[in-house]
Amino acid sequence: MVKRPDPLESIPPALTEEAARQILREGFGVESSSLQPLAGERDQNFRVDTAGGQRFLLKISNPADDAPILAMQAAALLHIERVDPGLPVMRTLPTAAGECWLDVPGPEGRNYPARLFTFLPGRATPNTALTTEAFWSHGQTTARLGRALRGFFHPAADYEILWNLTQLPRVRPLLPHVSDDRLRAQAERVIDRFESRVAPVLPGLRAQVIHGDMSLDNVLFDDDLAVSGIVDFGDMTHAPLVCDLAVAIADVLHGRDDAIAVADAIIGGYVSVTPLEDEEAGLLADLVAGRLATEVIITAWRGGLYPDNTAYAASGEPGCRAFLDAIEAMGIDAVGRRFRDACRRLPYQRSDTAALLERRRRALPRSPLFYSEPVHLVRGEGVWLFDPDDRRYLDCYNNVAVAGHSHPRVVQAVTQQERLLATHSRYLHEAIVELAERLKATLPPELDAVMVVNSGSEANDLAWRIARAATGRAGAVVTACAYHGLTEATHALSPEEWASGEKPAHVATIPAPDGYRGQYRREDEGWVQRYAAHIDDATRTLGDRGLAAVYLDPAFTADGILSPPSAYLREVAQRAVALGGLVVADEVQAGHGRCGTSLWSFQASGITPDMVVMGKPMGNGFPVAAVVVKSELLEAIPEQVELFSTFGGNPVACAAALAVLTVIEDEGLLASAASVGSYLRQGLLALAARHSLIGDVRGQGLLVGVELVDEARRPATGKARQVTEAMRKRGILLSATGPAGNVLKIRPPLVFQPEHADLLLEALDEVLASS
Repeated sequence: MVKRPDPLESIPPALTEEAARQILREGFGVESSSLQPLAGERDQNFRVDTAGGQRFLLKISNPADDAPILAMQAAALLHIERVDPGLPVMRTLPTAAGECWLDVPGPEGRNYPARLFTFLPGRATPNTALTTEAFWSHGQTTARLGRALRGFFHPAADYEILWNLTQLPRVRPLLPHVSDDRLRAQAERVIDRFESRVAPVLPGLRAQVIHGDMSLDNVLFDDDLAVSGIVDFGDMTHAPLVCDLAVAIADVLHGRDDAIAVADAIIGGYVSVTPLEDEEAGLLADLVAGRLATEVIITAWRGGLYPDNTAYAASGEPGCRAFLDAIEAMGIDAVGRRFRDACRRLPYQRSDTAALLERRRRALPRSPLFYSEPVHLVRGEGVWLFDPDDRRYLDCYNNVAVAGHSHPRVVQAVTQQERLLATHSRYLHEAIVELAERLKATLPPELDAVMVVNSGSEANDLAWRIARAATGRAGAVVTACAYHGLTEATHALSPEEWASGEKPAHVATIPAPDGYRGQYRREDEGWVQRYAAHIDDATRTLGDRGLAAVYLDPAFTADGILSPPSAYLREVAQRAVALGGLVVADEVQAGHGRCGTSLWSFQASGITPDMVVMGKPMGNGFPVAAVVVKSELLEAIPEQVELFSTFGGNPVACAAALAVLTVIEDEGLLASAASVGSYLRQGLLALAARHSLIGDVRGQGLLVGVELVDEARRPATGKARQVTEAMRKRGILLSATGPAGNVLKIRPPLVFQPEHADLLLEALDEVLASS
């Protein structure tokens, strides 16, 4: 950046009206009938009226604006006129000699550049008089101007001026000029945060020549409060594009009590023309605070330099203080989230919770909700979920967002592919092939055929179809409280969902390997083998149907989150094979790295299932699922019978699934799940030592069960619901599971960290102490 005299440090011009008339007459050939001085921070401005009814703007510029700067501004105005002629910007009028400006002598013996511009219609309007539509218009115009300047370049665009937001650290030495101790400390905190959080990121943002000063001094409105004029390009410089929006928010809204809320309208208008990238949106609040701090500091400094101009320069300072106070009161991070939401143009941000609940009950009468007071959510980020009032909830339950809510790499993969192609898998496309190859590479080599569908229920349904065809049998064995889906076929395989007395004749149940409460305890020798032996008795009850398949969730999530030794799965698999049945490993809840030891929870046992089913977490919120099967099993299904799902394996779904696999690998989420899960279980065991309500803590990785018991160590039925409700009030989302519904189900996204575990443990400690 070229070092030039900063116009803020140069004495502003102060020519007489007579001198201005002479400049107009001799330099531009304009005879003025009246001159009206206009306010300006560092330039001198006059409204010029002629006897013929013409009106112009005469600008006597600060001498720090040298020839290259003036040439850049003139070239920029011409560029804007060519690119977007509808933008209401000034037009430069030539001097009598045909130049863009002329140098005129001042009273101090210095020369000042003088320029003449068209005078734009409209008026300067206080922000208290502007409507939501007017703020939207302002934001939209700011974006249009930025877009018009997108292809503009000039060698003088590296203009170094303290108002450039990227120069905020250079303002720090001026802090002593702020006499108010509290305000000075506040501004210093803004600079500290800017240097640590914002400055390192700025070089990677989109940058171009920007206006840099879309304040209400420089933007005119017509009688309908639409933007009618943009004046004063004196702060134009090369900077990150988002700085233009930040300056507009700070300068237009300071002084309004509702500045943070009204910012939504300016942001909405801006992103309707130029959407912001997530990184830009995430810095917007810091940039706004930086602009406000800049104005406070520079105003205090210039008040000492030029006391005659103090009234104009300091006019916005109280409003800046108020805006800074509002940001600090809400919290800069909370403001940042709000601004980022506005940038994303969340369509359902402001819907009323009570009204929405009533609408849902009418439209979706059989659609269940968690909690007695349902949680109304509008967005998610990492391990957090947010309601319309920006209250955040720690998600310790959601298995879908395995890589964290709204993971940017998954979002980007889905968005990019959606823009290119979203169709079904009957057309040749690389994404589904790559996904199949990558899934196979994570599994034993015998599992060599992949079928991609839409949901875990559909995948388990397809697995059941294959099992019956491959074995010629029609019976299934599942654990006593299992859940495997909601289709007609998989509902039959889900005792957790059966109504009273409902038990399909073709399904037999076996007790889950519960070593804490079941008929065989962990301390009993051979307890897992004794549990596994139940499959023999269960198969006999199937009679002539025979055993087609045993379905197992290796973590027994619906059965209360059980973690039997690996010997259990090995024993069950051996007995199933001996009985002529297949083994289906349902990894919908326990897969994709949740166990912390491998990508699939069955792998620790060393078995090779006949089929592996994947679902919920596979697309991190995008519907996609799969069955991976031994290819020889498919031979039992005639070739003319198509195993096809219209949307299963579409390119967008596959892009999401591939991104999830990449994130798990690149971000080390397997190892993280193991270490954080261990940390969490240790913390829960410490709580168990203090609270008799906790009878058992079990699980692997980031799938943990906490069994609640009464004084007699019986299932504390009902207590788990009370605990989850109380945790919800503290901003922690949990669920309950198990045959008696007394096991707290802790299943957070794999990006869950020790600090999040601490929040969970602290809240649970408080809830249990009051239970």
